Amino acid sequence: MHRLPRLLVINPNTSADVSKVIDALVREETAGAAKVQTVTAGFGFSYISTRVAVSIAAHAVLDAAAKAMAEGAEPDAILLACFGDPGREALAEMTGLPVIGFAEAGLLAAAALPGTSLVSTNGSVWCEMLGELVLKLGLGDKVAGIRSIETVADDTQAIADFLTHEATALGADRVVLGGAGLIPGLPGIVASSRVPILDPHRAAIGKALNMAATPRANPAPGHHPTETLGLSRFLSDALNRGAAIAPLRRSA
Repeated sequence: MHRLPRLLVINPNTSADVSKVIDALVREETAGAAKVQTVTAGFGFSYISTRVAVSIAAHAVLDAAAKAMAEGAEPDAILLACFGDPGREALAEMTGLPVIGFAEAGLLAAAALPGTSLVSTNGSVWCEMLGELVLKLGLGDKVAGIRSIETVADDTQAIADFLTHEATALGADRVVLGGAGLIPGLPGIVASSRVPILDPHRAAIGKALNMAATPRANPAPGHHPTETLGLSRFLSDALNRGAAIAPLRRSA
């Protein structure tokens, strides 16, 4: 009997309400084509807006993955549900699984289209970090600019007008607007904007589903035999035993 691909979705912040929003979007977008499990960071910040918060969120992401997998999760891929992807590379190294984040997926999807994009989110520090990610991905020539909507009134039309103005001034062909907290209002912003808006969250979900459904060899997690101190039991076991948390694929 064929089994559905399994997708582990990790919310790096501690907000259960945000996790519910993310989970609903993932289930809507996958439309029953995957078995979805969404987990929330067990410690850290309810809203990630500083480099300190991002660093702690990366630790929380690893801990959440280790706990979920120790408790029986057997994902084929992991979706890192944050427009900034804290801990993405470390998560892939630890689990040996394909991992995609909101930011990476959105930036790559936009870069595959003609012209350039304006990247936007809520928070100036996030804009700095997204700029670093753009350069790391080698997409500098595909991004016209990065702008924060933090000074704009929390109003759908105001945000849409701001993005239209900024994109037009930069000569950008579209906007990539990301942030888990923006998911509920994004359809309204898209409808009100006079420039196309690419939804990085849906792009990431689609990419994660494709990765989960693509046959691949058993995952080869990184092995970290060095003794650890002060980590959770789940994370310590994951790092010190490596393959202990890597699920063997069940036969289709």
